[in-house]
Amino acid sequence: MLSQMSRRLVPVLGRAAKADTLPRLFSGLNITMRNNTSNLTAARSIGSMASLPSAAPIRSGTTMNSLMTRSVFANTNFATNNSIMLGTSSVTSQHQARGFASKKHKRVIKLSKGFRGRANRCFRVAIRRLEKSWQYAYRDRKVKKREFRKLWIQRLNAGVRQQGLSYSRFIQMEGKSGVKLDRKILSGLAMYEPFSFKAVVDVVKKMSAEGN
Repeated sequence: MLSQMSRRLVPVLGRAAKADTLPRLFSGLNITMRNNTSNLTAARSIGSMASLPSAAPIRSGTTMNSLMTRSVFANTNFATNNSIMLGTSSVTSQHQARGFASKKHKRVIKLSKGFRGRANRCFRVAIRRLEKSWQYAYRDRKVKKREFRKLWIQRLNAGVRQQGLSYSRFIQMEGKSGVKLDRKILSGLAMYEPFSFKAVVDVVKKMSAEGN
């Protein structure tokens, strides 16, 4: 009888309720079916637990299964509540938030971490912002080399002027002297090793004078 009732109650209770939870519901009522007197007492207890506004009169020949069916179907809270309390446990309807559809979306959102606004969480905005950042990165990889070359020239110019030369004159003398030191090494010597740089400048002056 409980299995038939469970099959009937599943459409009413929704997906949250299952057939195996209904016997647990009825097991907590502590109903004893000994005689008609005990049946009437249990029926009144069911009617009070179901909190019916107007309970129908109970006849002496009514069976216990029919009383339980009437009390369950008469309670409107089963169809409206999102959760059904079964003793100490509750069965709630869970709604999972939608995630990203593909690995491509996840990868784009991961790469766009730190962008302003919706660009760090919305795929449509993030993919455009990410492609623009790749364009900037491609351009600035070349700009970076230009900026460092300018920095080396500025440091080298400041170093050779302390020795009485200009940058252009020093580069011309270095080419004639045969010294094979690039601007990066010379600027490092001029900044961190001034005495070594002075020795290099003296060698360039001497070798260029001998070449002339």
